[in-house]
Amino acid sequence: MIDILKKRIEGKIGKPVKTRGDCELVSNAVLETLDIDISYSTIKRLYGLAPYTKPNSKTTNTLAQFVGYKNYAHFSQNYRYKDKIDLSQLTYKAVSIGNEQAILELIIETKKSSENFIRFIVLLTRELFHNKNYRLLDEIFKLKALNFNSFSYTEVLYLGNSIGLLLRKQAEIDPILLNNTNFLSCVYLTFVDYSNLNGYYGEWTEIINVNQPKKEIALFTGSLLEFRNFLNNKKLKELDEDLIYNKELHPILCSRLLASKLLVNDNGNSINTSQILDSYFEVHSKKSSLVDYSYELFTTAILTKNYVLMKYLIEKTNLNTTVEFYYQKSHLNSYYLMSIFYFKYTQNSVEEKRHNRLFSINDCMYSYEDFITILYHIYVFASTKTTSKRDDIKNQYNQLRNKLNYPYFSENYLLDYFK
Repeated sequence: MIDILKKRIEGKIGKPVKTRGDCELVSNAVLETLDIDISYSTIKRLYGLAPYTKPNSKTTNTLAQFVGYKNYAHFSQNYRYKDKIDLSQLTYKAVSIGNEQAILELIIETKKSSENFIRFIVLLTRELFHNKNYRLLDEIFKLKALNFNSFSYTEVLYLGNSIGLLLRKQAEIDPILLNNTNFLSCVYLTFVDYSNLNGYYGEWTEIINVNQPKKEIALFTGSLLEFRNFLNNKKLKELDEDLIYNKELHPILCSRLLASKLLVNDNGNSINTSQILDSYFEVHSKKSSLVDYSYELFTTAILTKNYVLMKYLIEKTNLNTTVEFYYQKSHLNSYYLMSIFYFKYTQNSVEEKRHNRLFSINDCMYSYEDFITILYHIYVFASTKTTSKRDDIKNQYNQLRNKLNYPYFSENYLLDYFK
């Protein structure tokens, strides 16, 4: 059972445990999740990276709690049965019976006993959205079992992206869910639909912003509405600079707030970009979160042709930066794209080609894919010499900009980007 527990831990953090750094990651993740300290040396012994000793009961109980069980005994008793559960049949049966109390109890019980709990919730949620049972969905997302803080960020991304892709096609939603803070945290904040800021997602953002949600959501909606204004060539409002230095906010939200400030600068306001960046990264200096604190800045640098920002981020991040969580792969992918633009601008063909090999559209977040693609079209257009191929790329760009419907992406923006 210890080997199975080790696999569950790797699934929780989103990567195999093979190095001392991985062991430190597990130790930090346990501390952040449970507020219980397990030394990385203990994790090293557990995974055979140091001379093996049998873990004591305190260690196994803590690690079992980390992967969602009450203790190690509870993990051992329940794990052997979970594979017998057909989650699809379980979901369809629960919905067909229509006993809402039984469904809520099933969710609580499944959270205790199944490692596939997230997949179960996705299936159940999709069925309930199909049936337009918004009231029950509201109750489900109020359950302690679905509390945002009970999941790893990787799990939240799986949940939010799976449901978000459904809602992109079924954009009508009952206002009750737009008042459900946990639903917003798990779905709305996770699947940030850059393809529809002038569509359903922008409409939701306006409604949520008026509802006066909790602080982090309010900051997110405010900054996103400003970003939409930027893409629509509208005047921007100055945000409170102090917010970008707040260590209590999610790293990606901090990067979004800083990006908003730099977008205001792009509209003609003069600020000392390097000075703000120095202060920002001095406060947020944890290396494991570097790509998170930089994430929205990568795209902003490309959008605004801010080569000072690009150069700074390249020097801060560098090509040898590694990621600790699987979701950060898409963040690093945005860094590669930004680097391609910078090295093309500086005519460093070696580094340009090097980063181009690392970048892949397939590594984009689903909700960002169209947005990243239109930026990549700009680079490919400028790098293509054949007239027929340039015309083809321009047509693809125009089709996508018409779909996105953001005035900022004019045809001249494509033609003149590197001039």
